[in-house]
Amino acid sequence: SFLKCLMFSYVRAWKGQFIVSLPLFCSMNLEVIYGDTDSIMINSNSTNLEEVFKLGNKVKSEINKQYKLLELDIDGVFKSLLLLKKKKYAALVVEPTADGHYVTKQELKGLDIVRRDWCGLAKESGTYVISQILSDQPRDTIVENIQKKLMEIKEGVDNGSTPQSQFEINKALTKDPQDYPDKKSLPHVHVAMWINSQGGRKVKAGDTISYIICQDGSNLSASQRAYAPEQLQKQETLTIDLQYYLSQQVHPVVARICEPIDGIDSALIATLLGLDPTQFRIQQHKDEESDALLGGTAQITDEERYRDMERFKFACPKCGTENVYDNVFDGSGLQLQPSLLHCSNVDCDASPVTCVVQMRNKLTVDIRRHIKRYYSGWLVCEEQTCQNRTRQLPFAFSRTGPKCQACMKAILKPEYPDKALYTQLCYYSYIFDWDYATEKVLPEQEKDIVKKHYGPQCPEYLEYKRLKEVPDNALVLSAYSEVNLSKLFGALNTYK
Repeated sequence: SFLKCLMFSYVRAWKGQFIVSLPLFCSMNLEVIYGDTDSIMINSNSTNLEEVFKLGNKVKSEINKQYKLLELDIDGVFKSLLLLKKKKYAALVVEPTADGHYVTKQELKGLDIVRRDWCGLAKESGTYVISQILSDQPRDTIVENIQKKLMEIKEGVDNGSTPQSQFEINKALTKDPQDYPDKKSLPHVHVAMWINSQGGRKVKAGDTISYIICQDGSNLSASQRAYAPEQLQKQETLTIDLQYYLSQQVHPVVARICEPIDGIDSALIATLLGLDPTQFRIQQHKDEESDALLGGTAQITDEERYRDMERFKFACPKCGTENVYDNVFDGSGLQLQPSLLHCSNVDCDASPVTCVVQMRNKLTVDIRRHIKRYYSGWLVCEEQTCQNRTRQLPFAFSRTGPKCQACMKAILKPEYPDKALYTQLCYYSYIFDWDYATEKVLPEQEKDIVKKHYGPQCPEYLEYKRLKEVPDNALVLSAYSEVNLSKLFGALNTYK
């Protein structure tokens, strides 16, 4: 969804208890980027503040004419905006000064870094990332700066230069410590009970508890390895659990903010922090619910559609070089030729197109591996900090899916959904679809070159068709993209 990340020159924002129909804004040729029952955000498409305020007052006047008991007012002007989801955004707010000039200040709503139950290191990391995203720098510079910052964080944690206070997590008690039913699973309650056992001032409901997750030589969960800062200082057997802070504090905060940003994903963030990238799922930059609508993926290019698909690899039988295939043709202009015509090793004179039987076998094995992965039925928790992975379907369900029994906060999603399998099969068909590449992919000049040198009866064309048959046969067995209306309405025939 385009609402996930928007950067605007100046954006208008209004609030007030009202419900406004979108046709009114459409009639005024205004681009609404967000709206709900009590607020609306509009892209003014202008960098002139006088024009922006003039537009804002015009909209305010038009709306207030229609509602007698409700009044719309201007809430703020945003120079740039990162809108992650409803009520969760970061923005640079433009405010006038007494001398007639304007200044900008950062405004955060609903983001992780404004909550107290994240350590200082995570908040500092998130704040830096947001400041970069909201800056006027080019995207490549922003991505590069974020990557450098993450490597600096990793280095500071490893060499011990990060202060202990940066690892402290603060959480308030909503009731007296002894009144919590499950004290061991709540780290701040566990620490509060220790503090009260030491004598002196007793902590109670409303107090904020500081704690640090430590390595204590046990195999207990992180929530049961929480200690007060003074315990860490006095007990030599305790050390800060650095892995926990990188994977469960810094990583999720940065990953959620960077989710809509091209060029940096969850797996890359893990790598920069020295974590195992395979433990973190790459976040998709598109709203899957929108893609699921009929025709939802028709507007994207082939490159975008197949960007995350596994490439087909085949080792040259002569030199052993691993060739990667992702297109029917390689080169351009007069140098254009079928990708199977030559080995990628310039010193090898072998032609992979002569090994179609072996390539069909390899393609069949790859397809079977993907199908097996789909039918293995693994489910993973949507919450990155949970990382629960199971094949057991829980009994508890919410409106959006089965609830994760580990964290009880998020839902379980298929690790390899049917859509991913279908797109992978389509990709295998795409890279050997000679006719589609000739008609849809190549520019007009290169189409003429292909038709002149490689006719429909040329050996290469026929071999590509043989390879394309393998994924096509698998797609025939897939019911993902088809609706059998005769089966759907077959039961109605019994009433005729």
